[in-house]
Amino acid sequence: MDTAQAIVLTQSSEGRIMSLNAYGEMLMRYTESELQGKSFLNILIPEYESQDLLTRFKEIHSGQRMQLRHEAITHCKDGTTRHVAWLHSHLGRQSEDDPSILSVGLDVTEYKRVEGHLAWLADHDPLTNLFNRRRFSEELEQVLSRAERYRHPGALLFFDLDRFKYINDTSGHQAGDTLLKMVASMLAQTIRADDITGRLGGDEFAIILPEINANGAIEVAKKVLDQLGHAQLTINNRTHKISASIGIALFPEHGANIHDLLAAADLAMYQAKAMGRNAWYLFSDKDRSRERIHTLVYWKEKIEYSHLHDNFMLYLQPIMQVKTKEISHYEVLLRMQDKDGSVLSPGEFIPAAEHTGLIHAIDHMVLRKAIAQVAKIYQAGFKVSFSINLSAHAFNDPELLPILKEELTSQDMDPACVMFEITETAALEDLPGARGLMIEIKELGCGFVLDDFGVGFSSFYYLRELPVDVVKIDGSFIRNLSESSDDLILVNALCSVARGFGKKITAEFVESAEILSLIEKMDIDYAQGYYIGKPAPATEFFTEHESDSF
Repeated sequence: MDTAQAIVLTQSSEGRIMSLNAYGEMLMRYTESELQGKSFLNILIPEYESQDLLTRFKEIHSGQRMQLRHEAITHCKDGTTRHVAWLHSHLGRQSEDDPSILSVGLDVTEYKRVEGHLAWLADHDPLTNLFNRRRFSEELEQVLSRAERYRHPGALLFFDLDRFKYINDTSGHQAGDTLLKMVASMLAQTIRADDITGRLGGDEFAIILPEINANGAIEVAKKVLDQLGHAQLTINNRTHKISASIGIALFPEHGANIHDLLAAADLAMYQAKAMGRNAWYLFSDKDRSRERIHTLVYWKEKIEYSHLHDNFMLYLQPIMQVKTKEISHYEVLLRMQDKDGSVLSPGEFIPAAEHTGLIHAIDHMVLRKAIAQVAKIYQAGFKVSFSINLSAHAFNDPELLPILKEELTSQDMDPACVMFEITETAALEDLPGARGLMIEIKELGCGFVLDDFGVGFSSFYYLRELPVDVVKIDGSFIRNLSESSDDLILVNALCSVARGFGKKITAEFVESAEILSLIEKMDIDYAQGYYIGKPAPATEFFTEHESDSF
């Protein structure tokens, strides 16, 4: 009994302790003599034990019950408590002096602590202590059910932190974790007692506001933005301001189920981001098209899935030097491989990426993938140049330049063999911003191509304002060049102006020998199109060029 790693004690028919083993003495800090004659119930069982348990104890003492199992908080002499699982067995006595009950107690304190912690983890985000996505969804479902039953309106706030990835990248993940905990703490001080907050993943947070109208929800959103605006995080002498973009959806007005409501709030959040960040946006009737919401959510999920599973692929399309007929460089094109294996073009997913705020992540991914691929090709001895497309949003992205510098250095790349393509539309979004970023990138040694040249009325103005090296005449002027005298006149005029500014010229959509012959006569420098070569996966480059030399 003394070597057993369990409490072993005996009781009389009156329930008084007769003996206690060594392990019991060690665990409960009582000596056997201190407990002898004491009531087991009075000393070890807390006062709040149920009447039902007391009745069962009487039954085992009297012999009506032969065994009894239960768990109880057992009090120790030093004031601590242990959670003990007890098994009481009725003994057949030979005399009055013999024990009536043998009680064996197993200490399950640590097990219960771990069990409780696991139960807590199932519902909470361990970093911020807020509800996790699963538990938050359950809470939202219950709130929506009550709102429908009692006809009480409410609101859902959905937001993410602006430039969170930039903070992670520049100051480390520890800084990002500190920031998330700061935000959670501020939310706890800002919201009402009945409001429910959750961290849905990454830097995404959501707040359920029961029994509130639109004006009230807007006030809460403003209060959250104000609280965040007063905070800042300083790590390694670098200070970061905190801001967020908040989407507001009302229930049941904007959605009576979780999926529709989250989709509406998600879309509203991206509208807030498009307004310039650090803003709120209330989902409105003009955003109400369910088809539009579901399409955006559908593509958002596809894009996020492709990021997670590395389903984005790079294709290369050759660009030929017209005079020498040599392939001088390639345009890097983005494709997405769908779950069924089909390959999707950017026109299908880029608009959704722009609208949902995922375009920066795509720009960064393309930049990293493209430079790594270019470095691999360049280091294998293929001395060609590559042009990488930048989105219209690249010029308001503070992370782009640091990533470019980092990738050029880590891949040991010659910047001169990398060019970036921008469209007139992208430049028009923010001309000073575009010009500033282009100058910084050119200082690294990279070049620029102005795509879709000639489509807008400001084409010639951009030639003067932007530091581009090559202009790419829009394919709409080239495609029918052999059949349209008007297009011939326009292309000649565009070439004349571009050459006057000292720019090289590329003609895209060159799809026949006749068109190639015409652009050669116009003294155009480069040709791109299906006649020159179709886009092919970058991974096939080496297979296709095993016998080529450049």
